[in-house]
Amino acid sequence: MNHIIFAAILTLCPMRLYSRSGDTVFHQPLDIPVSLAASFAELRPNHFHSGIDYRTQGKTGHKVYAVADGYVSRIKVEAGGYGKALYLTHPDGHTTVYAHLDGFFDKAATYVQNEQYARERFPVDLFPDPALFPVKRGQIIGISGNTGSSTGPHLHFEVRDARTEEALNPLRFVPDVTDRTPPVLQRIAVYPVGDGSMVNGVHAPLILTLEKAGRNYRVQGNPKLTVKGEIAFGIEAYDQISGSTNRCGLYRLRMMIDSVTWFSQIMERISFDENRYINSLMDYGCYMERRIKFNRMYIEPNNRLRVYDRHINRGIVSFPDSAKRLLTVETQDFHGNVSILNVPFVYLPASPDAVPEWRQLPDFKPQDYAMNVVYRRQNVKITIPANALYDNIDFRYELSPTLPGLYSEVHRIHNTRVPLHCDIMVEIAADRLPDRLHEKALIAQVDDKGHISSAGGAYRDHAVSAAVKTFGNYAIAADTVPPRIQPVNIPGNGNMQAYTNIRIRITDDFSGIHSYNCRIDGQWALFEYDAKKNMLIYTFTPERLTKNTRHNLHVLVTDAKGNNAEYATTFMW
Repeated sequence: MNHIIFAAILTLCPMRLYSRSGDTVFHQPLDIPVSLAASFAELRPNHFHSGIDYRTQGKTGHKVYAVADGYVSRIKVEAGGYGKALYLTHPDGHTTVYAHLDGFFDKAATYVQNEQYARERFPVDLFPDPALFPVKRGQIIGISGNTGSSTGPHLHFEVRDARTEEALNPLRFVPDVTDRTPPVLQRIAVYPVGDGSMVNGVHAPLILTLEKAGRNYRVQGNPKLTVKGEIAFGIEAYDQISGSTNRCGLYRLRMMIDSVTWFSQIMERISFDENRYINSLMDYGCYMERRIKFNRMYIEPNNRLRVYDRHINRGIVSFPDSAKRLLTVETQDFHGNVSILNVPFVYLPASPDAVPEWRQLPDFKPQDYAMNVVYRRQNVKITIPANALYDNIDFRYELSPTLPGLYSEVHRIHNTRVPLHCDIMVEIAADRLPDRLHEKALIAQVDDKGHISSAGGAYRDHAVSAAVKTFGNYAIAADTVPPRIQPVNIPGNGNMQAYTNIRIRITDDFSGIHSYNCRIDGQWALFEYDAKKNMLIYTFTPERLTKNTRHNLHVLVTDAKGNNAEYATTFMW
């Protein structure tokens, strides 16, 4: 009975987190009612969500607490990403991360600012000595914010294995959130994955809308489904925590054929080294084309994620005989709520087929994902490293005429619907590039409407080359236009005595901002960079700037191709 009472106290206390294993009792990172906006391992572009997001009531400024005794092991400040982030290492073998902060506790804030001034740079990645900042459970370590790539005020919270740095599912350490809402199932995709495979007589994926059928789900309208050969499935589903409209990620996913588990995945831990494999777990092509996030219920040959705990034939369905089959998909959230989909289908074995039509097109080359391949044409060299692909492809290349503002033809490299796990190298001959533009040259990506964006790169040995992250259309371009600097709150008379900060907007339309340097009275000044708002912000502090004095401000901004913009003024503060 005493154990039951103690457990009830832990559950009801608003200031405690606890591990379900019972070995760790945490303090809440916030002192407001728990409300989650995002869960662990949600599907994001090129990465999994590595923690949980606490709502902060739509505003910044809430106190953030250490969840357990430990020490500050890392402090990182960057314009994007996590913004201002604090890392605590705990004696139980965990590291906790608090991201998108507005600021740190006083001693840490002073330490960070001193390092920024010493290095004359805003972004820093610091690893203090363990003895420098010991913390106690419940100690205030920062203020919640909206820094970095955050799209709104919240606290991003992570629990990591301190030994491996793998992100663990924080829901094992947070208090039980009241959640009686099962996952929501929206669509199922059926994929013919072999040359002779068909779905309802067609060699093309079929997407079917789902509907509720009592407590479970079924395909809308109950259409007949006949499949032939090697077949795979994908599911579009999300979890919804009671009282929230946010679409959170699934915890567990299981696919069965005639009650036999054919595929299963569970989101307990994610290695950051495996993040980009999300482009194989998802139907990347469908996401790029339609923004639908299908979780594939099969494993491509070069998908090395460790979230798959069981499978038969990598989840690809194949039988030697014709028969009626039953597909069952079971989705579960962390709190045990389950949604089930049942789909009856007729399976037909594949018969030998002729070479598919798409392989009879010109300039298709078999590409083995495990091989390093160099593809050459007169004016281009494309290097695809081994394991850059998740599966074998029939690589396609086409050449298109140049467009205004470009200095080469447009090289159409395979298909943007096929993801890459690592960069490929694109090298284009620079025969049309004037000598005066060699230092300004880069590789541009060209979309289907002719709009161009920078893919980076540089000129060397009569060619321009870049490591690019996606297949697509590429050509040579040049960036000769400097960035723009626009003062936001500096009045015409320069009198800023009633202001608390200086705000300056900096933008660049092509190669992107590479660096900035701001000086007041000839001395480096800490202007924080909010990349999502393109804003530089200097906060007035009498410890670093003399009051009731006129000061000189000089701002230098450089883009990725070395184009400079300068701004100078005087102001009174």
